[in-house]
Amino acid sequence: MKLNSKGVSPLIATVLLLLVAVGVGAVIWTWTTGFVGKTTSEAGQVTENMATKGSFEITSCTYSGGTLTVKLENTGQIDLNQFRFFAINSDGTTAKTQDETDLDMPAGATAKVTISGLSAKPAKVKAMSLDYTNLTVTADCS
Repeated sequence: MKLNSKGVSPLIATVLLLLVAVGVGAVIWTWTTGFVGKTTSEAGQVTENMATKGSFEITSCTYSGGTLTVKLENTGQIDLNQFRFFAINSDGTTAKTQDETDLDMPAGATAKVTISGLSAKPAKVKAMSLDYTNLTVTADCS
């Protein structure tokens, strides 16, 4: 008895395998370039916001009874919400560091922060945005 087996020739199988591989490669390439392009665009937007739209000022710095009161104004066009404050002694050492992670300062708004537990009046206060770490302001507390 003779079996009549029919199948795909090795040449056709090779061509089909190459077509599937090229198709999968094209799908992966399309997804990758779209993803990288979107991520790069978003990073560019964050950098632009930081460079051109973000700014704030320390409008006052007062010390009384171991507590430093710092007033800020968001002079930029973007919201700032998280800050790190440094109370700096006259010799340049940091007397105290304090994070304020829920400080809501929309564009144009002001806020007040108190730093307590200081043993002496600091010479300066430094405020750094944790949203955009290149935004840093230092003011004298004299």
